[in-house]
Amino acid sequence: MDSVVYWYKTEVYFWRSAGSLFWSILCLPPLTVIYVFLCNLSLLHPLSGFSGFLSEVLSVSFILLLGLITAVLIAVACTATFTVVPEVAETRLQSFLGLLRWSRLLHALVCVLGGSCVAWCSTHFMGDRFSGLTSTVVTSGQELLALNESHLFVVLSGATAGLFHYASFHLQHQNYLAFPTLQRDKYFRVRGGMVEYIGQCCRLMWLQIRIFYLFYWLLGGTYRAWVIELLNLHTVWNTQPLDTIFGLLDISLLWQTALCSLFIMYTWGMAAILYRVYHTQHLAFLDLSHLSQQSASRRQEVFSLSQPGGHPHTWRAVCSACLQQVEALTSSVHTANLATLASVPLQHPAEKIFTTAGCEAVPSASVPQTPAKPVPLKTKLYSALKDKPVLSYFLMELPDAKSRQLFAACQIQIWAIEALSHLAAASYTEDKYGVVQQTLTPIFTSLVSLQDHVEKHFKLQPTAVRRSNRDPPPQPHDLLRQQLRVTLKTAVYRLTNKFGRHFGDLQLSGDCMKRLRPFMDYKE
Repeated sequence: MDSVVYWYKTEVYFWRSAGSLFWSILCLPPLTVIYVFLCNLSLLHPLSGFSGFLSEVLSVSFILLLGLITAVLIAVACTATFTVVPEVAETRLQSFLGLLRWSRLLHALVCVLGGSCVAWCSTHFMGDRFSGLTSTVVTSGQELLALNESHLFVVLSGATAGLFHYASFHLQHQNYLAFPTLQRDKYFRVRGGMVEYIGQCCRLMWLQIRIFYLFYWLLGGTYRAWVIELLNLHTVWNTQPLDTIFGLLDISLLWQTALCSLFIMYTWGMAAILYRVYHTQHLAFLDLSHLSQQSASRRQEVFSLSQPGGHPHTWRAVCSACLQQVEALTSSVHTANLATLASVPLQHPAEKIFTTAGCEAVPSASVPQTPAKPVPLKTKLYSALKDKPVLSYFLMELPDAKSRQLFAACQIQIWAIEALSHLAAASYTEDKYGVVQQTLTPIFTSLVSLQDHVEKHFKLQPTAVRRSNRDPPPQPHDLLRQQLRVTLKTAVYRLTNKFGRHFGDLQLSGDCMKRLRPFMDYKE
């Protein structure tokens, strides 16, 4: 197993990560050129704006700043952590506390510092008003160094944009590698993902701008005074400070700040999109699922006999690996169903003895009452906080949180079920040596058992909460439960249609035949 892991890390993971990072760096220069063009765009003076754009792009400083922006992109991409198993939080408080995990703090720090660094580079593209933290002013015939508050405003906004990118990356599960149902070429997946991500970045940027403007209106004066004191600068009283309503109503400042935030979020998100596309291409069970459906020649390799000896080692390895995944999920769902049933409070009516004459109820004194178990202090405190109107929003359990946690990692079982059912169905006409016939009974038993436990699990769940139009769209991992149900039912129907006439020869148990009867009658 160690050799397999080593092979994957050196031959698959490394080259896919390097490929995604290479294309991220390759896409950065044209995006930066577009950003510089929008920064210099002027509706009143289009020719001067275009000439400023050309002079900025063709300068040596542009190449140096682009190199620094590229270095920040590499740092953000290398510190990001991805997962194939989504993290499902039971409460909103757990979602926000997950941002403070030790393993993620380095990524958060890099995003904040990287956002301010990219914003500092961007101020050189915005014109003389925003370039430089200090500016020279003439007061009473003396040249004094004063703070350029517009520059400070944009740099702080860039740091906030980096923080929002970090929060969105984890809260919106952008670090989750969702494998597509239909495999497409990487170009079409990247193009579709990048076009769709523009709208997400615009919405996130608009939220970040509103919160940052409110933050700067409340605390901007404190930061300005701290920077002036730290750098020993002079205060210019004849300029409008930006921590006022009139100072914030600057259209040029809003345009440059919004563009800078959008540039930061989109370029970093583009790197995450490329990473997900490169690492969700033809892996193990996914490839097995595809070959079982589409490649007859590769199915023949699975059904072939190994030499010498003529043993079906290939099919046994494939079948045992798939059945192991199915049985592991069956055990997990069965345990969860038992826990759900055990959590339902049982009502014990008081036992009474009824007399036959007067039909009067007399309490039974023979049954001793069990003393109540002491409730831990932590549970009491948690229950008390949940009753508070504001805290209950963060502490109340999210709908179907435990169910989504249970099926968060079932993608591999979905592929295993698809592969088993397609290979077994194809063996009816393609298996020349009958290597699959010996394992049809455990395949039917495992699939029917899992299907039964999954249906029981959904019956034990409370009624789903109706979604409103304002709710965010469901994440890919939210649909895994329904996809598993559909895959299971389709797989059992596929096998029943092929082998239904031969069930008498498979030595299936009576319970299994009883569960297969609705599929044979097309009533499931």
